Amino acid sequence: MELSEAIRTTRAMRRLDPDRPVSDEDLWSILEAASRAPSGGNRQVARWLVVRDPERRAKIGRLYGEAWGSVRQVYADQGDGAPSPILASADHLAAHMGEAPAILIPCSRGGDPASIYPGCQNAFLKARELGLGTALTTVHRLKEAEVKAVLDIPEDVQTWAMIPVGYPLGRWGEAMRRPVEETTYWDAYGERRSRS
Repeated sequence: MELSEAIRTTRAMRRLDPDRPVSDEDLWSILEAASRAPSGGNRQVARWLVVRDPERRAKIGRLYGEAWGSVRQVYADQGDGAPSPILASADHLAAHMGEAPAILIPCSRGGDPASIYPGCQNAFLKARELGLGTALTTVHRLKEAEVKAVLDIPEDVQTWAMIPVGYPLGRWGEAMRRPVEETTYWDAYGERRSRS
């Protein structure tokens, strides 16, 4: 797959097939891509926890659902009152996170998000190349202590995201995005420029 196509069509895939396993080979490929991302001072602080055990996935899935339930209304209130397909998709993920064939959790002792999230993006692009869906979510952090307990994560290790991985039940396509001319400023905040 050409890189530009992967960038255009990699989007949050929250509906994943629970009955179609993801191979270890594909997970290793995704993790290899993640490991190639830049990190501050090339310290490579990211550690990737792959959760495949069905019991542990179910437990952290329940915790994720509880965390989502505590903030869902905030997201619902941001809409215009019309049914939101994105909110419905997020509700689906909250109800089915524990059924994802694999869940990746990027962790680190110290460091900062700037040394973690580039690896996540590399992982998403590699997964897209392999036909696998992913979604970046951080809502589990509202229940981080409980998630850590389920996964035996030491207290001084921070979890940065929870990323379900699986074959999407939906189809690939470009997510709607505002034109870059509307979201880009030049030299001073609010100063727009048109393309020539």
